[in-house]
Amino acid sequence: MAVTIGFPSAGPVGRADGLERHIAPPSHPGAKDIRDRRRGIKGSRTYPNLPGYQPCDPLIGHLSDGINACTGAPPEDGRGALREKDDSVTDAILPRRNADETTMAPRESRTSSPAADQGAIKLIYVAGYGRSGTTLLDIALGEHPAIMGAGEVATLARHVWDNGEYCACGARVHDCPAWKAIVTRWMQGEPDGFLAGYRRAQALTEGLLAPGRLLRLPGWRSHARRTLKLLRGMTLVSGRPILVDSSKLPGRAFALAAMPGIDLHVVHVVRDGRGVAWSLLKGHRRSVEKGVQRELRPKPLLYTALRWSMVNLAAEWLCRRVGPDRSIRVRYEDFIDDPRGTIGRIVALVGERPHDAATGAVPFEPQHQVAGSRHRMQKSIVLRSDDKWKREMPGWKRWIFTAMCAPMLHRYDYPLRSGDVA
Repeated sequence: MAVTIGFPSAGPVGRADGLERHIAPPSHPGAKDIRDRRRGIKGSRTYPNLPGYQPCDPLIGHLSDGINACTGAPPEDGRGALREKDDSVTDAILPRRNADETTMAPRESRTSSPAADQGAIKLIYVAGYGRSGTTLLDIALGEHPAIMGAGEVATLARHVWDNGEYCACGARVHDCPAWKAIVTRWMQGEPDGFLAGYRRAQALTEGLLAPGRLLRLPGWRSHARRTLKLLRGMTLVSGRPILVDSSKLPGRAFALAAMPGIDLHVVHVVRDGRGVAWSLLKGHRRSVEKGVQRELRPKPLLYTALRWSMVNLAAEWLCRRVGPDRSIRVRYEDFIDDPRGTIGRIVALVGERPHDAATGAVPFEPQHQVAGSRHRMQKSIVLRSDDKWKREMPGWKRWIFTAMCAPMLHRYDYPLRSGDVA
């Protein structure tokens, strides 16, 4: 007779509520071995008694559905029959950036075990206002071999896929091996018009005060399931257990925080609002190949001042929602000055060790980010401080923004008078 146990909540945000697993009773001859593997007891990762087993890279190798993830061979002892899947899609594994590491080749798609599917998805959400360096931070985090920097994931269903926009790898998303595999997995088993329905659900659930999320209206559970399905497909295709979503707006993060199965961590990125305002006062013409999907018109100064304050206050509210052990605030200026220290603090937040974090003089290489800053379409990016606004922004405009946002500027340790040092 098997004993059924329910696992407790994984934390204030990422939960596996309602998930149950069956384990063998102590009298079962293989019970101790099973328990040791699940608890990670020292020495349990060698499995010397399993024929054909070879040690795996802990970042991309794992045992699931009775398959050796490194060799692709099923175990020879008969435990866990291999379930075949009628699926011609292959997983495109994102390339590692280290020259001394072997480039990962695509692996065959396979069905994961229920136990593996029930694990919470670890997600880093980058929140903040536009022109604050969120895409640059996404790219820098994506250099870590355990992390997939995905860009603004919220835009995938809204316009990126339907419009065939460009991935940071240089290919359109329909031709990008990573996103093609991810979206094909995501759409499997879904009805016609799936993306249009998902967009409508986003509008009802991902606003700051979205009624679909707050009132748990019909369709909320379906939206949560489909979102989790997308994120899980991203981890399977990339081979990386941690994802970065730099969609920025806090409303989406509030929705993700309410979804069981997502272990959410928040990075609140803030930049001196006067630099943001000066950047937004300059428009950009549409250039799809350069990552500008539509014409960006200049934003009025007063509009930016109000929005900058509101979005950053909402991001603070979000950080309080997830808790201090799952959130961190990063100033754009500090990230540019010390990318090594900034990335180290963020990866430590999700339980990872820093991996060859770059200094400001070493370029970052965009991988598979969608939407976001046009800088993602460059082959490599060297971090440099963008403080032209201090020299070029007219004094009267700087004075108006400072007068309107003085409490928020002071809150984030930005000087109120010209010439002061932050």
